[in-house]
Amino acid sequence: MPHSFEAILENLPQGIILLDSADTVTAFNSRALDILGLSDGTLRRGMNIDGLPGTADCRAAACSRLTTGRPHTSQFALANGRMISLTCAPSRAGSWILSYEDISTHIRVEDNLREQHRRFDAALSNMPHGLCMFDATKKLILCNASYARMYDLPDFLTRPGTSLVDILDYRSQQGNGPADTATYFDVVFEATALGAPASQNIALTDGRIIKITHNPMQNGGYVATHEDVTKTVRLAEALRRHHDQLEVTVQNRTAEVERQARELERMLAQERSINELQRQFVAMASHEFRTPLAIIDAAAQRLLRKGGAVEPEFLNDKVEQIRASVSRIVDLMESILTAGRLDTGKIDISYDACAVGTLIRTCCERQSAISKTHGFVLDIDGLPEFIDADPRSLSQVFTNLLSNAVKYAPGTSEIRVTAWEETGNIKVSISDDGVGIDAEDVPRLFQRYFRARTSTGIAGTGIGLNLVKQIIELHQGSIEVRSARGCGSTFTVTLPIKRAADILASNDVA
Repeated sequence: MPHSFEAILENLPQGIILLDSADTVTAFNSRALDILGLSDGTLRRGMNIDGLPGTADCRAAACSRLTTGRPHTSQFALANGRMISLTCAPSRAGSWILSYEDISTHIRVEDNLREQHRRFDAALSNMPHGLCMFDATKKLILCNASYARMYDLPDFLTRPGTSLVDILDYRSQQGNGPADTATYFDVVFEATALGAPASQNIALTDGRIIKITHNPMQNGGYVATHEDVTKTVRLAEALRRHHDQLEVTVQNRTAEVERQARELERMLAQERSINELQRQFVAMASHEFRTPLAIIDAAAQRLLRKGGAVEPEFLNDKVEQIRASVSRIVDLMESILTAGRLDTGKIDISYDACAVGTLIRTCCERQSAISKTHGFVLDIDGLPEFIDADPRSLSQVFTNLLSNAVKYAPGTSEIRVTAWEETGNIKVSISDDGVGIDAEDVPRLFQRYFRARTSTGIAGTGIGLNLVKQIIELHQGSIEVRSARGCGSTFTVTLPIKRAADILASNDVA
């Protein structure tokens, strides 16, 4: 029997504590510990109730049982904010039962319902259109303030239970009733037949036009909204009156528009011709600049070899600056030329066995020689030895990304290059801790000539990233960027190890 009692006690959903006539604990279940948030050992047989949450209420209940003999219920909050309901039930033998129940969820539900009612009342009161609800006998259930103001209804006609007939009689006396009462309820019958909302414009005796939309309810009643559309209707009528005049005007303007269209086409053709001349100029200028730049570079090398009376350190420093500047201008010219070739479709990808790891290391070493303020941390051992790619154009891609990482991270010294193989592709990630890019600029980053706001004051043309993206896409790859202002940027290039044509050929052989 004791075991049965303990099993029943343990399976109760409430937390239960049994006290004897001396107010000491004689039994309890584990649910009491859970609800009160007590650890094992905190509650034990033989202890008094002074240390229990809600003790004061227990004492009050103990006193009240002497006079009433009925259970006493109270509520209290735990330190973690949960609300607990405590029921103290005395027995005839002088002992009593404490029953605890967590009512936090119930209270939150009640609070949410009250808040929803408050919001509904606020929404109803602030609706710009009139709203009313009638039952199947056309007795008012509710209406909002806009409905009452629209028809100047007194308070007694806005109370629940008011007959629609009384409201219409009052409106007729005030001069704002429907001009045609015979058709006033047509929309109600239409909405009922459709089982869906129906609308009609009603002319009032005061000249206003009210759009009434009825929405039938399952119990035979309906909800209706009343919207003053007088201005809209009057404007529509005015538009119709001007329609004929506009047709004449349109006919008179048609000939002029056709003439302007011909002139616009001539100007567009002229603009296309100018753009073609501009592309030719860029190609010519880039080609012509290479010769003097090559001469400067050769002279700088001869100067470095000869030395002369100039101090070696000074000479080396200046010569390196000259060569770095020449290299920068040559790269810029190469970008302009490549962009032009892409525009005219005159660039091809020459696939070869590209030692991509060696290529990346070479690009980093070249950039280190140019940018001595930055170091490159490489983790590229996970790359395959070769991929199908055009080494020349990929060199241009990684050179551009590395130089950008250096250029837009002037206050840092480390550029991280990580590469790995993933499901038939390689991924190369270049990360810096520089100025970063605003989130709204990221989607436009690869547009030609676009420069992010964080690049203000940093030299650049806006060509490089557009060129990078086009070269990568010609390799059947992709590029993505993760960045935020002030948090640096990470550009990740994805390239197939084998080009698609080779994959298809291998499948055919299989």
